[in-house]
Amino acid sequence: MIAVILDLKKVFLVENTVMQFCAEVDMSEAGTDVTFRDNTVKAAVKVENRAGFVEFTADVGFVCCFDCDRCTKPVSRDFHFQFRHILVLRLSEESGDDYIEAPDYKLDTDTLLRDDILLALPSKHLCKESCKGLCPKCGKNLNEGSCDCVLQEPDPRLAALRKLLEEA
Repeated sequence: MIAVILDLKKVFLVENTVMQFCAEVDMSEAGTDVTFRDNTVKAAVKVENRAGFVEFTADVGFVCCFDCDRCTKPVSRDFHFQFRHILVLRLSEESGDDYIEAPDYKLDTDTLLRDDILLALPSKHLCKESCKGLCPKCGKNLNEGSCDCVLQEPDPRLAALRKLLEEA
C-alpha cells in the first residue's frame, strides 16, 4: 500500500481556503472478514479552514461482501458514510480523541479513512435483522423452513427432580 500524504500548509495558514479531491482507499489489506468490491473505496474529501480551524470531511460509498454471521449466506450490501474531523498541528494532553493531528501540515488520508471505514462497519454482519440462523443440530438454514430436530434436551442434573414430578 502506498500512503497518500496530504500537504495542508496552505489550508492551515489561509482562512477560508478549501481543498477538495477524490481519494481511493486501498482496503485489500484491511484485516477484516468483509471484502470490498474492487478492494477500494472511493471518497469525496474536503478540507476547509473555517474561522481558523481546519475541518476534514469525507463522503464515502462502497459495496461490501460478507457471510451472514447467523446463516452463513453470502451477502452484498451498499454502505454510505460521512466522516468529519477537526485537524490540529499538535495535540494537547486534554484534547483526547476529539482532534486529528496533522504534524508539519501533513495528513495520511489513507490511514485516516481506512480506520474510519472499519470503525463504522457493523460488528455483526447479518443478511437481514430477522435472520433465524442455522439449526445447531442438523445445520439447516432456518430461514428456509424449520427442521424436525428436538432442540431442548433435558439437563441430566435435573433427572431426579423430573422423576419425582412424573411419579406425582
